[in-house]
Amino acid sequence: MAAPQIPNLNTLRRGQGRSLGHGRGVPSSSLSDEEEKAAKDQIVQQTDQDASVSRLSAVELGYLDDPFAKRFVSGPSQRRFPIINR
Repeated sequence: MAAPQIPNLNTLRRGQGRSLGHGRGVPSSSLSDEEEKAAKDQIVQQTDQDASVSRLSAVELGYLDDPFAKRFVSGPSQRRFPIINR
């Protein structure tokens, strides 16, 4: 039996008087627009760096053949353990 309508849970959360930021635990009024943009940029850059380090790890273990993987990682490559073990 199909549901007549699946609610969008994000719309149910908004507008209830909460002063929390965008899921980061920082009140949105404490940061200027430029600071908020810089913080979001930093999050995206860190995600990119994490992906590059993971790719380099796969190359070093022989799972992938990518001669350019080292060029996208700044600093020494550090082996990261799978998230399931954290």
